[in-house]
Amino acid sequence: MIRDFIDIVSQCVAAVDSRAFFGVLLLSLLLGALCWMACSYYTRLWHKRFHVRLQHHLLCGIAAVLTVISTVLFYAVDNLVFIVDEIIDEWSEKLVDDDEWGSQTYAIAFYAVKEKYSREFTGVPEPGKRNSHIPFNNDDMTHICVETYVNEACADFSTLHPFLNKMLRARPGISEEKIKNDIQEYFRTTKIDTYPLYRAIVIAAEHIRENLLEQSPETVRKTRRILVALFLVVQMIPFGVIGHCAYKDLKISNDIYY
Repeated sequence: MIRDFIDIVSQCVAAVDSRAFFGVLLLSLLLGALCWMACSYYTRLWHKRFHVRLQHHLLCGIAAVLTVISTVLFYAVDNLVFIVDEIIDEWSEKLVDDDEWGSQTYAIAFYAVKEKYSREFTGVPEPGKRNSHIPFNNDDMTHICVETYVNEACADFSTLHPFLNKMLRARPGISEEKIKNDIQEYFRTTKIDTYPLYRAIVIAAEHIRENLLEQSPETVRKTRRILVALFLVVQMIPFGVIGHCAYKDLKISNDIYY
């Protein structure tokens, strides 16, 4: 998931317009400098004699760099909707052409339909054998098959893009009406009396694509909240270490004084 998150955020940064990036970079450097100053001098609020040493300046530098990176990422995440659209398009195209996934999903759909309509499969060869097929003798059989493809497509997306799936939560459910409309449209425009399974893959991919794109604006907000939370947590390290050093120095100074 972390790798997927880093990859997506990197794509967001790469998609930032060069002029906009220059402006954001200048702003981030300014905020980084302010962060360095804050990290260097905030201990003087309670310990005016404390002097920041080289090792402390290194920590201040880390805090400043994190501020620069976080500012750029916070702005770049605005491109997430565009990046998600590209990722889903690429994934759906590969899914349709993935013969291995298609064969595995066909077998799952085959047995899912057969479990409920075993009599309809009399004399039908098993998956992997010649002339194997799923009989579509009623709308419910077709719905079970297409819904199986949708569920497996969701599982495939979850495996390939765990961060996006966690944030967007691809919903496996698909309306029966949508499947029936596609079936009716297919038989209205062709003389073939068997519903082709490749259309089930297309429906599954399109269903997930529409579902995820609807949620992508909210994902921008979620991702920014994650970045802010990570920024605050990580910033606690240099600020905390320097504050602890200042406190120890103050305690030692008081002990000597008394």
